[in-house]
Amino acid sequence: MKIGFNQATSMNCSTLEKDVLLCEENGFDFIEFRLDKLREYFQTKSIDDLKTLLAGKKIKPHALNALYTYDDMFKHENSEKDAELVEEFIWGCRIAKEIQAGYFIIVPPLQRDPNGGPYIGNIEKTHENCVRILKRLSTIASEYDVKLCFELVGFNRSSVRTVEQAWNIVNDVNEDNIGLVFDSYNLHLYRGLNNFSAIKHVDAKKIFCAHINNGDFIDIDKASQENRRFCDSGTVDLDNFLKNLKETGYDGMVSVEIFRPEYWQQTPEWVISNAYQTTRKIMEDSGVYSQE
Repeated sequence: MKIGFNQATSMNCSTLEKDVLLCEENGFDFIEFRLDKLREYFQTKSIDDLKTLLAGKKIKPHALNALYTYDDMFKHENSEKDAELVEEFIWGCRIAKEIQAGYFIIVPPLQRDPNGGPYIGNIEKTHENCVRILKRLSTIASEYDVKLCFELVGFNRSSVRTVEQAWNIVNDVNEDNIGLVFDSYNLHLYRGLNNFSAIKHVDAKKIFCAHINNGDFIDIDKASQENRRFCDSGTVDLDNFLKNLKETGYDGMVSVEIFRPEYWQQTPEWVISNAYQTTRKIMEDSGVYSQE
């Protein structure tokens, strides 16, 4: 497997250009661009500038992050809300095609207010909504040769919380450009999960991407995305995660993705160096890292 860097890890202390240069310097194989960092970059730069920045480097773009869906998306014709999100999605797909990124992260409906309580809904209705949404997005993305990575989130504010639930949705969508992304912390958020064997029931060809990170030792019901941390320590059994991922036959990118304000107070040099060293070590220790 190869090592990737997700821009969330340095989100508030770096720029897109600096991320690319530092990731190249530190040895990352791939970078995942955030849509907000792309918009920031394009305030003063062009798509040709981005291509020039990436040209001749070892590091390659992978997935764009992320499109956040909602329950009634594509349920009503002529929805202004749908039109705005589709416009953003097409904008991202066009960039992905231009820079040969190839993938786009898609997040299922969430209750996005951290203080707003759990997601209200049931598995059957969520399944119906997600299949409808992904089929429509699949049609759009296919025009740009982009594959969509559906990402379950385990906490109770999410509509899709388990590997089984996400896999059933992707199976029913049954489109070549629809697959999954597994994030170690997002899986762990489901009741403190640390046995990731459910991954082995998924067809490796439908695992398009993986995210890796550890987390603070904290009451799982109080854990948030800000409790993510580097891979060198924490509550998530990353060895179990990586070995189960390997047993499926997956041999793609494993990207470090952390939303930790504490890290954003550091220099991007410190963040990206530590992100690489700690991620590479756990991947080497688990026997999944490949230099080839």
